[in-house]
Parts: sequence; C-alpha cells; structure tokens
Amino acid sequence: MVDPLEASIPCTGSHHFRCCVEEDEDYKVTFQVDTLTFPAAKEVHGKQACYTFNFMAKSIVSWCPRHVSVFCHFTNAANNSVRSRSMKLNLVPGENITCRDPIIGVGEPGKVIPKLCRFSNLSSSPASPVGGVVTYKCVGSQWEVKKSDCISAPINSLLQLAKALSKSPSQDKKLPTYLKDLSVSTDKVAHEVSSPGNLGAIVNILDLLSTVPIQVNSEMMTNFLSTVNVILDKPILSTWKVLQQQQTNHSSQLLDSVERFSRALRSEDSAVLPISHTNVQMRGMVIKSGSPKPYKQRFVFSDSDLWGNVAIDECHVENLQPDTSIVTVAFPTLKTILAQDTQGKNFANSLVMTTTVSHKITAPFRISMTFKNNKSLGGKPQCVFWNFSLANYTGGWDSSGCYTKVDGDSVVCSCDHLTSFSILMSPDSPDPDSLLKILLDIISYIGLCFSILSLAACLVVEAVVWKSVTKNRTSYMRHICIVNIAASLLVADVWFIVASTIRDHHYVLNETACVAATFFIHFFYLSVFFWMLTLGLMLFYRLVFILHDSSKSIQKVIAFSLGYGCPLIISVITVGATQPREVYTRKNACWLNWEDTKALLAFVIPALIIVVVNMTITVVVITKILRPSIGDKPNKQEKNSLFQITKSIGVLTPLLGLTWGFGLATVFQGSSAVFHIVFTLLNAFQGLFILLFGCLWDQKVQEALLKKFSLSRWSSQHSKSTSLGSSTPVFSMSSPISRRFNNLFGKTGTYNVSTPETTSSSLENTSSAYSLLN
Repeated sequence: MVDPLEASIPCTGSHHFRCCVEEDEDYKVTFQVDTLTFPAAKEVHGKQACYTFNFMAKSIVSWCPRHVSVFCHFTNAANNSVRSRSMKLNLVPGENITCRDPIIGVGEPGKVIPKLCRFSNLSSSPASPVGGVVTYKCVGSQWEVKKSDCISAPINSLLQLAKALSKSPSQDKKLPTYLKDLSVSTDKVAHEVSSPGNLGAIVNILDLLSTVPIQVNSEMMTNFLSTVNVILDKPILSTWKVLQQQQTNHSSQLLDSVERFSRALRSEDSAVLPISHTNVQMRGMVIKSGSPKPYKQRFVFSDSDLWGNVAIDECHVENLQPDTSIVTVAFPTLKTILAQDTQGKNFANSLVMTTTVSHKITAPFRISMTFKNNKSLGGKPQCVFWNFSLANYTGGWDSSGCYTKVDGDSVVCSCDHLTSFSILMSPDSPDPDSLLKILLDIISYIGLCFSILSLAACLVVEAVVWKSVTKNRTSYMRHICIVNIAASLLVADVWFIVASTIRDHHYVLNETACVAATFFIHFFYLSVFFWMLTLGLMLFYRLVFILHDSSKSIQKVIAFSLGYGCPLIISVITVGATQPREVYTRKNACWLNWEDTKALLAFVIPALIIVVVNMTITVVVITKILRPSIGDKPNKQEKNSLFQITKSIGVLTPLLGLTWGFGLATVFQGSSAVFHIVFTLLNAFQGLFILLFGCLWDQKVQEALLKKFSLSRWSSQHSKSTSLGSSTPVFSMSSPISRRFNNLFGKTGTYNVSTPETTSSSLENTSSAYSLLN
C-alpha cells in the first residue's frame, strides 16, 4: 500500500512518501527517486508496518516544473526483492497552487488526484475505510470528492478472502462455508452497502465466486441469492444509479455472475428446491431419462405488482441430455439498474428472467415467456434479451431472435435462444439490426454463388488453355499457383456452405461437424493466401535472381510445401491449442473463436503479413523492371510471363488488403454498418476477382481461348482482320482499352481473399436474461 498515488508540491516544497505492509517482517526498504536511492524510516502501528521517506525538492531536483516517479523496494532476508507501484509527484510553481490540505496535499485548479481510502481524510470517520480509492478534484480553493470507491473493513475483509479462495487448491471445501459467511455478513452490514465502493466490492465478490469451477448445491445457491437479494433491495437502487453515472458495468457483471452460478447448480431430485426472496426468486427442474415433462414456471412479486411465466415445450426439453438442470431466476428490480437500450431512449418495463441449462445446447431451442403488460407507461412492447457483447462488452438490450405478441394484459415473448429476457417499451419499429443482418446474408449468399461459378469457370479455362500457356517455366509455375488459388478458394466456399447448413439461428446443430468445417475453412482460406505468397516469391526469384536457376520439380515441391504445408501447420496448431478447452469455434457459428481465445488471429495475422510481403515484392519488381541492371534481361516469353504475374499480384493484393482492412473493423463492437456491408461485398465476390484479374486478364489466355473456340469461318475472318490490324483482344496488352488499364494497374499489386464470416459474432456473449423494452 503506497501513499500518495499522486501528489503535487511547490518547487521548493517537501512531501512524505510511505509504503505499508499488513505484517511486520524483516525487510530492507529503500526509496528510489528517478535514478537516486534513499533509505527508509520505519513506523509500526499494531501489525501494520509503514516505511517512510521525506522528499525535499530543493535538495533532489534541479529544475521545475517537472514530474518525478518514486518507488519503494522491499528486500527480504533471502535477498529477493519487489518494487511497489509508481508514486507520481508533480512539482509546480507555488503561485499556481490554490488547494491545500495536510492529508490530500496541494494542487492547482482543476487538478484531479487519486488516493487510497485508508490514507485519505475519510479514514478519520467512525467507519474508517480500509480498501478502495477516493478521487479528489481541486475546485476553487477546496478539495472536493469527485468519486469514492472506499470499502469498509468488514466488506474489504470479505473481498480479500474471496480473492484468496479463487486461487485456493481446496475451493470445493471452502466455498460452501464462505457463501454462508457472506450471506450472514452482508445481511448484518446491509446499511453499509449503500456506498458505491461497498456495493461494487460485493458485486466483485459474487463475480469471483461464480468463476470457481465446482458443482453448486441448493444450500450454496440459497446463500448466493440471499446476498443478491440484499444488494438489489429498493433502498440500494439509488447507489446503483451512482455506479451507472460512473459508467461502470456492475449491473451487467451481477447478471453474468448469477447466470454462471445457476448454470453450475446440480440437484439429485427431479425438482430444484425453489428459492423466494423479496428481490429475487428461483425455480427449476432436472431432466430425467424416460419421458421428459415440459418446463413451466411462474413468478409473482406482489410488492412490485409484477409477474411472469416461463415455458419450454416437451419437444425441446427431450433434446437435452439426461440430468440437465434448467434453472430460471427472476428479478423485479434489476430492470431499474440495467442500462437503457443502446439508443438510450427505451427502458425495461417488466421482470428480468434469466433461464440457464447446465449442459451445452446442440439442437434448435425455443423458449416462451409471458410478462405483465404495463400499459400505464404507454409505448410499444418489445421482447429483448441482455447481450453482454454490446456497448464495448458492457452489455445492452437486443431483440435478435425474439418475437413479440401482445395479448391484452400480457406480452408473450418467443425466443430461439436462452438469454436474460425482459421487455422494452418502444415507440419505434423493430430493431434495424435485424434488417442489416438479412441484407448481409443476402449479399453473402448471392456473392458466394457468383464466386463458386467464377472459380469453376477459372479452373475450366485453365484446363482448356493449359498446353498453350505453359510453354516456359515461369508461365508454368504462374498457372500452377493460379489453379491452386482458385481450387483452394472453391473448396473453402463449399465448406462455408456446409458450415451454414449445420447452424440454426444461434446454435450449432452438430459440434463435431462444426469443428471440422471450421478447420477446413481456416486451412483452405490460408492456402489461398500462401499460394498468393508463393506467386509473389516466384516473381521475386525469377526477376531478381536471374542468373540462378532451379528445376521445375524443385520449384513445384517448394511451392506445394509453402502453399499447403504452412497453412496445415497453422491450422493444426490452432485446433490443437484451443479445441481441448472447447474454445476453438464460436458459440453460435462455425468459425474461429474471437472472444475467448482470439483464435481468429491465427488467420488474420498470416493473411495480413502476406499482403504486406506481396506489396513489398511488387514495389521491388516494378523498380527492377523499370531500371534493369546490365545482363538482367530475361527472354521475351519470360518477360511477358513476369508482366502477367506482376499484373495479377498488382490488382489482387490491394483488393485483399482493402478487404481485410474493412474485415478488421467489423471485429470490434459498435462498428459502422458500412464496414460490414463493404467487407461482405468484397469478401463474397473474390472468385470473380480471381477469374477476371488472375485468369482472363492474361493476353495468352485470351488468345488461346479465341483460337480454341473460333470456327473456321471466324478464323478466316479473324486472319483477314488481323492483316488490317483490328484483331487485338479487348483485354490484350496492345488494345487501347487494355493499355490504359494496364498502365494504371499493371505495375502495382496484390491478391485478395478472406472469410465469409461477418455476422456471427454479433450474437456471441449474450446472457440468459430477458425483459421488455418501453
């Protein structure tokens, strides 16, 4: 514990620094000021030992104003040492100082400084805080408390025990006892929960406990929800508002904790022990083998005049594994503390009911809920769920996958996923995000059809003209690369279709098939990039190392090793590192995980590195072609082939870089719909790009096609027109149109390919809480 965290003093002033530990041990302590070291004086207060140092500005620093960093070093008897966090000291001219306090220090107007609560002027109160941080601001000539997260001694003790328990090797033995103590202690100090620091600390405690990987019994769940009941009491709601104003996500954090804990609940009986409190109720059941029963639960909160029903049809219940627990928790006051919708104009107007299951859902699922319709507030009811991934992962209401039906005094919500539900009351039309999703799906599938047809056409064209266009080694290797690029992208697109057939709305129908589809999509998309890299390296080799030559067979071995070997290694390592923990794929789509493991980087990083390498190669090659060295002149056929490779790389690489520039923007939450639409368009039509710029733009391919498919009469006319100088193909190097096109694009380059997965991440990290918007 250090004091101060930050402070200001006059240029000729002084300040006391101290570093404290809870237990007095035999430490050697020194203070470091920039590069200077000073011994520390020791003070003992009960069990707490503090080491102090009096900083004298005049004798240590030579100029002002400036900033100084101070550290304290602790060294034990075994000569092991640790360094404290940095303490910042600002030296300011004396005439700028207006606020002065013997404990807080001095400061100029508008200055904001943090201070540990135990060392603040709040520590003189009867209930002295021992944890947290208080922030002061200099207003006029007085220090005012801007934000206080101070934690009282009893709750701070509970927080420290929770942190120790989360790292303990005997968690299963300690957690039940701790939960009971937490419930009793929280009830005793309920009056202290009204401070933001204490409330935030209890939420952090519940969050820590919900991550402990053990099975939860009914008694543990009772004690957990007893604590939740205390912090959701109506007198505490004003404190929640303060936390909201501080832009914290404690309400979303609390909901997530309850969901995780209820998901770990296990019961030996077919019925889960019901729990009822003023501010929270829980009902549930266990699926037994044999003939499963439909899931139906009802919640009534008479004090709040709110009620709700939850139902899951028998046909959906029987798809769950035997001994699966279904648990629903309902909150009457949580609607008040959860944020408004993302547009800030709609508000929750019902119970918040969260339903969880203890085992992963692998089949299509539908849940039906009925909420009381509060007509007095007006507006249009809208069924929503709490989506943890919205608003930079602080959470927000989302209506995707939910359908609303108003029936007199009740609102019926039918949703295809388990999340935390409620009802929003809104005067607006349905969520526009659903329209965007439909638009992106339409673009993706139409583009995918064009892409597959274009790639198939590219392979057919290459097969037809193969003998005519592979007469020299450079041209041969170029067309080897083009064929493998087209084939890899074609197979990747086919696997994408397979992946889409094994996903229904938010859930994957077959987990094994999903893993296989993700692996092959990852592998073949990477292969497209690595074959593009092979094309670029071949161009670099043929033009820069002209005097060095290698056989066709050696070049093919290197090309196939690079084109398929490297992607295979990356794909295998990715699946091997993540699948054992079941975090290889996304929760609701067959594609690389982003939220839990950042496995998507195993595709994005190699792809973008290849784009940069190919762009560099293109610049080098263009420079070499424009300024050839003596003797660096390949024969005419080789030179034509090199030009064709340069053109292909020159057009496709910028498209590739541009596509994934937009693709990276779509990874982050809250990105504009424009990024999603442009990325989907560029991504979906890659096969067409390869057909046009990788295949048909080649003059030799055009000539071979004309020669192959011309009839004898057309051939005669073609010969005559050739004598008149008018037979040049429209895309040939010598045609007027092509000359301008080639002058513009023929000397820069790259290639483009990416994944069709653009919309699946929007539904990741959803909760199990539903409600109504108003």
